[in-house]
Amino acid sequence: MIAFIEQIFLWWLFYGFIGWVWETCLGIVTRGRFVERGVFIGPLCPIYGFGAIIVIVTLRDVENPLASFLSSGMLACLLEYVTSAAVERAFHVRLWDYTNKPFNVNGRIYLNGFLAFGLGASAVKLLVQPAVAGFTGSWAPQALHVVTITAAGILIADAAVTIAGLTSFDSHLAQISENIAQAKSTRIAAIDERLEKSGHGPDNVIEVSERIAKTMTWQQRRLIRAFPAMTSTRHGHTLAGVRDTLAKKAKRRTKER
Repeated sequence: MIAFIEQIFLWWLFYGFIGWVWETCLGIVTRGRFVERGVFIGPLCPIYGFGAIIVIVTLRDVENPLASFLSSGMLACLLEYVTSAAVERAFHVRLWDYTNKPFNVNGRIYLNGFLAFGLGASAVKLLVQPAVAGFTGSWAPQALHVVTITAAGILIADAAVTIAGLTSFDSHLAQISENIAQAKSTRIAAIDERLEKSGHGPDNVIEVSERIAKTMTWQQRRLIRAFPAMTSTRHGHTLAGVRDTLAKKAKRRTKER
């Protein structure tokens, strides 16, 4: 029983890694540059791992390709919807938003996702998983224990840092909003193209960028880059401004090189 649970854990890691590779490659194609995707620091997209395991376990007796496709798509979309709602409720942010996509449901899932996840999960169940299960099943029990324990330790550390960043994300946005409001009230934060070019005044764009960089942790800034459609239910305008400012700062660093 323990060996089976360990194998499921390794399957979850494997498919989470495949999901990270897929999302990263998709980001390169759509955005023209490398952006480390995934909510974790490591190369892992947990939702892909969970989706694969759910399909493998619940649809293990489904052999018909069409039934597998439809069922996989429905399960994947259900998981994506629940995950989106849970993250928003816990941390007051939406990591993805499909509001502008056709045939979306509350901006959490949409038709293209159903099709992609249905095809991908069906391929995993019918083609990939038999080979993966055979590979992990051939491992010696001791090797399985060592790899599982090591991977679990790294994952726990990564998850702790990630959750800490998400937990304080809303409060940091609130702090930035307060700082901006105070700057505006004292007339030292008039940020526009003219001020940025002239560099006049005690609070130009560069100083604002540096203050934002200090307010947001490295993990929080990485999440903003990794999820370009991320929104905040409490500080949406501030998050959009932070994203824009960080993008300008990145471009300025690129030019300086």
